[in-house]
Amino acid sequence: MLRNGSRGNGVKQLQRVLNVVYFQCGAVDGILGSKTVDAIRRFQMVYLPYEVDGVYGPNTREKLQAVLKSKGY
Repeated sequence: MLRNGSRGNGVKQLQRVLNVVYFQCGAVDGILGSKTVDAIRRFQMVYLPYEVDGVYGPNTREKLQAVLKSKGY
């Protein structure tokens, strides 16, 4: 689970994926800050409208993987 303030390679990977699926979060810097939280929230509003919290948890991960797969990644 990644949330505001998280850091590391997992955050970098999340940022890359969000940018790939057109939920731009800015630079891939490994810091889950306000831009990345905003991108997660926008993703959740589209794909998980009843779970909008800006936290990258298991449901968001599962849906993001499904979206990536549907786009051929």
